[in-house]
Amino acid sequence: MAVERLDRSTIYGAISSARIGLNEVQWFRSKLNLIKISLIRQKPSALLLLMLSAALSDPAHSNALINLDDLEKKIQQPGHWLILDVRPRISYMLGHIPGAHNVWRPAFQADENDYPYSGMRASQHKLSQLLSRLGATPETDIILYDDQQGMDAARLWWILKLYGHDQVSILNGGLTEWEKQKKKLNFKSPKAPQRSNYSFRGTPHPQWLAELDQVKSIQKKENAILVDVRSLDEFTGKIRKSGAHRHGRIPGSIWFEYKQTVNEKGFLDKEQLSRLFHKAGITPDKEIIIYCQSGVRSAHTLFILSEILGYKKIKNYDGSWIEWSWIKDLPAAQGSPEKPNKPHKS
Repeated sequence: MAVERLDRSTIYGAISSARIGLNEVQWFRSKLNLIKISLIRQKPSALLLLMLSAALSDPAHSNALINLDDLEKKIQQPGHWLILDVRPRISYMLGHIPGAHNVWRPAFQADENDYPYSGMRASQHKLSQLLSRLGATPETDIILYDDQQGMDAARLWWILKLYGHDQVSILNGGLTEWEKQKKKLNFKSPKAPQRSNYSFRGTPHPQWLAELDQVKSIQKKENAILVDVRSLDEFTGKIRKSGAHRHGRIPGSIWFEYKQTVNEKGFLDKEQLSRLFHKAGITPDKEIIIYCQSGVRSAHTLFILSEILGYKKIKNYDGSWIEWSWIKDLPAAQGSPEKPNKPHKS
């Protein structure tokens, strides 16, 4: 499987620092109060419409993110939680968050003989066995982090939610932000937990998975789009990453590099993200399938659309370009986009 990594010094940080320290209710109430003050002399109907707009933009899915201070408090108290460091073993051994267990991509990707190409998600049975070794139960609060702006953590988050583990979140800022804040690091693995007999009993999310046939047919549908979140050089076919079998992209894809959603401090805030996706024509009314090289970067984009922006009709193409490029009969496009992306008027 091709390793999709970013320069951690280029994009890292915490989501919307202005909101850190406020819970959802506090933030929402303060936003409504500001609207009331600014519109006190306007017509009641205008006030009502803008209040409803604020309600619709409330960060209702923010429990999928946990900030550093809350995680530090959690570590200091007994509870049924499990912290997973989603990085290569050598990186983990050079320093990790206290209490974190290490898992890396081979642990949650398909075995070599499962598919004729690399990078696919592990089976539900394999994930159950992994969580059993980690002593997890369906009620365990699982916190994921990496040092790649949540990219690898988002891949595992997507698989866990896909199969039906309810309590799973991503550490806001990851290990880089943890180190910036000079919080404690450990260099030894925690004691191995007592093995459990894990089974997925939560709410599965099969609606977040796109299979090959769905990708083939999406462009025949009205109000449906296929989004490629790789780099421009991958999209145009200038480069081919290891693991892919051909240069190029799926014909008809629109390009939206996932790194647009972050800056040096981390994720852009909710309003910025909404404007960015709307400008690209990636709007919540559309049916959206996202892909990349192997479903990792696209899981990161799905996390944003689902958990920050509240989109409903979104899928991650697990096979992504690796699967598509492996099938010789499927077409591939290269060069500039077939049609320029037109800004969406909202």
